[in-house]
Amino acid sequence: MRSLSWLLAPIGGLTLAAFLIYAAFADSIEMPWPVVGGVGAALLAAWLALDHRALQQTFALRGVRVALMSQVLVVLALGIAVAANVLADRYDERWDLTASKRFTLSDQTRSIAAGLESEVEIIGFFAKGSGERGEFEDLIAGYTEVTDKLTVTLHDPVLEPMKAREHDITTSWGTIILKAGDDSQRLETDMGEEAITNALVRVTAGREHVVCFTSGHGERDITAAGDPQGMSTLISKLEGQNYRTRTVSLLTEGGVPSDCEILVSAGPQLEWLDAERELAAAYVAGGGALVMMFDPGTAPALAADMARYGLVVGDDVVLEASPTNQMMVGDATYILLDASALSPHAITSPIKGSLMLRLGRSVTTGPAPDGVLTQTLLQTSEYGWAETTYDGSAPLQPDGDDIQGSVPLVGVAEITDASQLKIGRTSLAPAPDTPGAPEGLGALGAPAGIPEVVRENGGRVVVIGDTDFASNELVDQLSNQDLMLNTLAWLAGEEDQISIRSNEAGAGALAMNVVQGLLVWLIALLFTPGAAVVAAIATYRRRRSL
Repeated sequence: MRSLSWLLAPIGGLTLAAFLIYAAFADSIEMPWPVVGGVGAALLAAWLALDHRALQQTFALRGVRVALMSQVLVVLALGIAVAANVLADRYDERWDLTASKRFTLSDQTRSIAAGLESEVEIIGFFAKGSGERGEFEDLIAGYTEVTDKLTVTLHDPVLEPMKAREHDITTSWGTIILKAGDDSQRLETDMGEEAITNALVRVTAGREHVVCFTSGHGERDITAAGDPQGMSTLISKLEGQNYRTRTVSLLTEGGVPSDCEILVSAGPQLEWLDAERELAAAYVAGGGALVMMFDPGTAPALAADMARYGLVVGDDVVLEASPTNQMMVGDATYILLDASALSPHAITSPIKGSLMLRLGRSVTTGPAPDGVLTQTLLQTSEYGWAETTYDGSAPLQPDGDDIQGSVPLVGVAEITDASQLKIGRTSLAPAPDTPGAPEGLGALGAPAGIPEVVRENGGRVVVIGDTDFASNELVDQLSNQDLMLNTLAWLAGEEDQISIRSNEAGAGALAMNVVQGLLVWLIALLFTPGAAVVAAIATYRRRRSL
């Protein structure tokens, strides 16, 4: 019996190994596998009991101990590798150790990807082994981690010419095609996170949101790309998502066009006519969304009209004299705000970074009509103040007439009862009882008197005491774009777009000059391998001399 006891070792070992492999990959352990594991363990125990004397004699040999130890280490390493792969498969995690979080998706991207309701097919055409393909695979892995609605396939246009011809691919540098139903989007030049996320929004959006910018009062130019004070950069960001922008004149169009979901007045320098203010109010009373952006010293009557929505725009200049602010920018007209300056609201809650405003104007809450809810969104630090004397006749320093400390700069109003908003005359024509007044129609063809306004609850107004923060010069600084784009997304009802967006300009890249590159080459290819070779030779000579 003892002569055959060694057979128990391989039989028991294989049986126990089969059970352990099953247990590692199975979701639950079912019969008869526990019995198989128990039988394997029992056979190994019986072998140890029967052959313990022979095993003691064998392990007394030095060669056997060394060989056994090496085998144990090999098995241990193999077990660690298998366990690591099993854990990696079951608990997939990604860590981004770059300083700029280059491989971490923004909150907005994760929100949009996780909120996908329809299947999206992404077809990529890249040369096999190219850097563009590797970067795309790293990036798209973040998307597929948070959603199962994406199907990604990659093709080499050189190795698969028929597939490339089918999709009209003419370059091997890289092309991405996104398809959702009958809609598709094509990316050929910019294939970063922002471009892919915007393409996802466009290909899955049921419709475009139309944002109308007022014109005729010295507002910021939304088309001048070379003008630091213009807003073409913001327009590009909007049109990259499911927004369409255009300019409108309330007078020539007789009011806010019906397709405008959001009306924006970006820094008017001239006053609006009374009729224009009433047309905008009628638009809000009908459930529309209005954004007013004011610069100091401009359009005082229009600024005062915001009081009808419970928001008071001050005739002042907001300045910031905090030591940190002066150290960073050195000018009190620049207002740096961190996350502590933001009040809880859907627009501001996702923002974790700082904001930079310039030449601001205070926006506080005042007496609001019944059915209008108001709130301020952000304010300066305790060192800020609203200077009311800024004509050069007095030094810029806080005094008794100025708001001092935590000056509000942005206010919002939500209309819960549109019947409470008062709407005046929306015609330039004189009143009907005025001598010489036209009968029925005014000079612009608008009905004389107060028109019948279609009222609908849900109108929203956002008043911002600064325009520079959204200009070409500053919109990409810090979290400025998040404030503006979150505002428009909130007004449009696009909750999944209210978030923190990617800042690809901040993605770090290693740049070296010629000397630095040569040093890296020498260290990597000569010094480090050379040191290893010298150490090996020295070790060999020392052992030979023993």
